[in-house]
Amino acid sequence: MKMGTQTLQKCAKALIDLVLESEGHDLIYREFCALEPKLKSSAFGAFCREYVPAKLALGCVFWVGCCAHHRIEDKDLRNLYFKEVMGLFESPKSLEDATRFSESLYASNANKEQSPVLGVLVHLFHKLGLEAIVKPGEDDAGALNAGFHFMMHVSEALKVVFETNFDNFFYTYKDLHVADARKKE
Repeated sequence: MKMGTQTLQKCAKALIDLVLESEGHDLIYREFCALEPKLKSSAFGAFCREYVPAKLALGCVFWVGCCAHHRIEDKDLRNLYFKEVMGLFESPKSLEDATRFSESLYASNANKEQSPVLGVLVHLFHKLGLEAIVKPGEDDAGALNAGFHFMMHVSEALKVVFETNFDNFFYTYKDLHVADARKKE
């Protein structure tokens, strides 16, 4: 079954709305600040300017994964979410946001040997002036700091919700077409 572009485009737009949903940003910011004392000197708006484009880039990664899971091989459909995100940046005022998004997306693809989520989060930490790895002693190899660990969990939660919404849409769409096919028989 080949899904129509318009129908899958509705899914992409709904998932972009999910990623842009700002209700949880304040909660994430406050918890992140509790774990990252350096972040307290950054305003909430500065955090969101970096975090939201990173979330959009993660959405691109998750979209491609969902398409692969559902065996959607059409290149245009696999790039649909990306194209919809780029549509958000059509005004000249959004150039900085588009740049942040592009940088985060590049970070997701920069090292094929590591998780794209890891690449985006390391980039986010760099942009926020934070370290992903804490080295308590000179001889210590270091460990993930608590803030990075927290943001990994936040990203995993976003992935679960993103994939669940994609799956629900996909199966709802598929069920509608099965019902339509039966009506025609």
